[in-house]
Amino acid sequence: MDSEPKEIELKLRVAPEDIAVLRNHPDFAGVFHDPTHETLNSVYFDSGDRFLRDHGLTLRVRHIGDKSVQTIKTANIGSNCFERLQWEQAIEGDQPDLTRVTDTALGPILTDDVRNTLRPVFETRIERTVYHLNGNDTAIAMAIDEGQIIAPDASCPISEIELELKHGNLTELFKIARAISGIVPAQLDVKSKSERGYELVEKTPVIAEKACDPELSAGMSAGRAFTLIGRACLRHLVANEPATKICDAEGLHQMRVALRRLRAAISVFSDMLRDDRIDTIKSELRWLAREFGPARDLDTLFIEVLKPLRKQHANEPGFVSISKMFARKRLKSHRQAQEAVQLARFRTLVLDTAEGVEAGPWSRSEDPLMRASREMLIEIYAANQLSRRRKKIRRRGAKIGNLSPEQLHRLRIQGKKARYAAEFFSSVYQGRKSAKRSRNIISSLMQMQNCLGGINDVMTRKALCADIIANPGRGLTAEQNRHRAFAAGLIIGDQQAQIQQLLDRTRKAHSRFAGAKIFWKLPHQPSAAVPSPPTSAGNA
Repeated sequence: MDSEPKEIELKLRVAPEDIAVLRNHPDFAGVFHDPTHETLNSVYFDSGDRFLRDHGLTLRVRHIGDKSVQTIKTANIGSNCFERLQWEQAIEGDQPDLTRVTDTALGPILTDDVRNTLRPVFETRIERTVYHLNGNDTAIAMAIDEGQIIAPDASCPISEIELELKHGNLTELFKIARAISGIVPAQLDVKSKSERGYELVEKTPVIAEKACDPELSAGMSAGRAFTLIGRACLRHLVANEPATKICDAEGLHQMRVALRRLRAAISVFSDMLRDDRIDTIKSELRWLAREFGPARDLDTLFIEVLKPLRKQHANEPGFVSISKMFARKRLKSHRQAQEAVQLARFRTLVLDTAEGVEAGPWSRSEDPLMRASREMLIEIYAANQLSRRRKKIRRRGAKIGNLSPEQLHRLRIQGKKARYAAEFFSSVYQGRKSAKRSRNIISSLMQMQNCLGGINDVMTRKALCADIIANPGRGLTAEQNRHRAFAAGLIIGDQQAQIQQLLDRTRKAHSRFAGAKIFWKLPHQPSAAVPSPPTSAGNA
């Protein structure tokens, strides 16, 4: 069997009518020539319980003219959204040839039971036009795919552009993607045709997607680890865009989580990420977080505060009025988030972040400190990062009762970054003991983060309600404003009463974290220490 190298590709989702716009645009006049045309009909195979998919694999038989080609790929999830392993071979007939998969990722898990349950699941029918872009010692294949995914009782259209790097400079791939996005509203897509096919078969609605941490391993460089973590965070962000576009609260929440994790990854690897492009990405990530913030604040206000208080005070007219007011603000804030992910600014941010993760200046810098950090073994780099962050949290959290709201907020940010760092790096240190210790540290940090986040929410809600009292609503009678102010006062009182309980729970979580055994191995050689980055607001 022929063994294919890893694919490095970008996929752009475009509207069918925009493909014609692109072909006729003067900036691409020299690109669309000498194309090759293919009709690709592919059938994807799996068992009824989706054994292959659940093991991160896809198996397809593709028909190109009178030829049949069998392809096995690692699934396009988590950290593999731009890079996949594939094994390809010519076969006879329409069914997979399972006698020649020993040297593929399918071989080790292909039992007789699995072999006997493989059946066609869905198919794709694609008209593909391929253009070859060569220059600057770089070869890129640009494939325009138009067609359908077909399941037994449903179908959905495909309209996308795939840019595959055959060899050469990876930055050229992003240069072309950025040029396309500048002409038509092309969105970086992180889902493969196979993922969309499974969703079609299983009639999966547009739903939120949770984070998926990559598998890191000892012996890997810190630079490679950052790329894998960054990919996973970016996929998490982009995969939740469709749910956010339909104003789904959980989709928006997951996009905010993805933003926090991505920003935490940049902070954790800041020793090697010192360049202007990363600074621009950080600034744009903060912009997007601000666009999402009001919707999240109002979502939690409704679910955690207004609903239970309205039940307690069912006869209080002020709660009806205040709920309607916040409902209007909530709808407006969700529309703000919805509009943000449809902006060219968002599409540019996604592409810039993808390039920053894959091929940013950090990846080839000859600065001695940046290079040393980039090439350091991940088990050493991670141990230094986790130890440094643990030390700060243990010290600052020891006096939680004396911290100001601003200091509590900073402790929350530190705890959040430490938690994500622990999640990122937990797979580096193998063994049941390490796994148990990492779960203990992560859960205590999560509890501390939730409690400190609750205090932050209390402050936000009190400010919202104080504004209602200070600024009576226009068009309301004096009596209506009194009722509304009374309800706002009840909310403030309810929230204020929770602060002490949240502080007590924070102390317990911090005590648990401070006493937890570490799951990483501390480096014994002084030369292994990571140089500390300069203090800046961006690393706070």
